[in-house]
Amino acid sequence: MNRRIVAEHLANRLFTAEEAVDNTLAAMGELIAAMPRARLEARVAAGVGQQAVDHVMEAASGLADVRRSLIAAHGALADAKDQIGLRRVTLVGGGDKSDTDPPRPEGYVEDRVAGRLEIVRSA
Repeated sequence: MNRRIVAEHLANRLFTAEEAVDNTLAAMGELIAAMPRARLEARVAAGVGQQAVDHVMEAASGLADVRRSLIAAHGALADAKDQIGLRRVTLVGGGDKSDTDPPRPEGYVEDRVAGRLEIVRSA
């Protein structure tokens, strides 16, 4: 298999992992918000369930660490991509990387079906 195809497969797996962590972190946020509301609705003492809240908060903090590590891995893999001669190939996942679109080089094409961007060399 050529390097570009291998890089695309790896990038897609990374994007999937990043999305999964973000979705899990969002779900954790919903759980964190629901826990004190449930206590208030049930009209129980403030200490009831506090250990559970502590554990959920600890888990959410751990997920934030996982997210931070994936972001670092993303950067390291981008460096590795450059090292194997794929500097001009940009692999893009499910989200914008900034608030503004980056400048597009001449010959730029977007393949929306495959979810990747690349420079197409003219024949």
